[in-house]
Amino acid sequence: MATPFKRSALTLLAATLAAGALFSSGARAEGKISIAQQFGIGYLILDVVRDQQLIEKHGKAQGLEIKVDWNSISGATAMNEALLTGALDVVSAGVPPMLTVWDRTKGKQNVKAIAALGSMPNYLLTNNPNIKTLKDFSDKDRIAVPAAGVGFQSRTLQIETARQFGDDQFKKFDNISVSLPHPDATAALIAGGSEINSHFSSPPFQYQALQNPNVHKVLSSYDILGGPATFNVL
Repeated sequence: MATPFKRSALTLLAATLAAGALFSSGARAEGKISIAQQFGIGYLILDVVRDQQLIEKHGKAQGLEIKVDWNSISGATAMNEALLTGALDVVSAGVPPMLTVWDRTKGKQNVKAIAALGSMPNYLLTNNPNIKTLKDFSDKDRIAVPAAGVGFQSRTLQIETARQFGDDQFKKFDNISVSLPHPDATAALIAGGSEINSHFSSPPFQYQALQNPNVHKVLSSYDILGGPATFNVL
């Protein structure tokens, strides 16, 4: 059962998105707002907003009939590109890509964050028994992430890489990082036998993968960032 705080947060989010439809040029013309979310528990709040039609409800309260177009996209790069081209009105991604698109559009489209969606640990997993720490990775390994080089997992990995190898080496593992949706990366990690032997994952996929005895955790984003940190924003 949702607590009063959670219900208030959902109401505020839905009302904000409904208000956004009033100011989107496309929404004014068509009465439509397009939203995209990624895969994982971090985006559960959007499932609730969609399933309970909260945007439509609060739109009606503002005198606006809103049609909501929901999309599922993996990776911050694709999210930002769709947002910048006008294919989407609202996207969900981690803080690093949000800051990137905010910086790129300042004084132009002026893309802004609406709200935080989640704060949970992300695990770097592997099925390679020889990898115990970050220093054990080699050019023969491949690390799956949703958006190589720009997403939350990649940026977090770069932070820890800089800490262990020096600031000038922060992109050391970019060349073995592969962009892959969490569901596909999890399947590859569990099955084994593919070039993908590691995955910087997120809930619930990391917990599913860890049920396999061949998969183990190398590190957590909480280890890197010093504790809980918002990783999904809208």
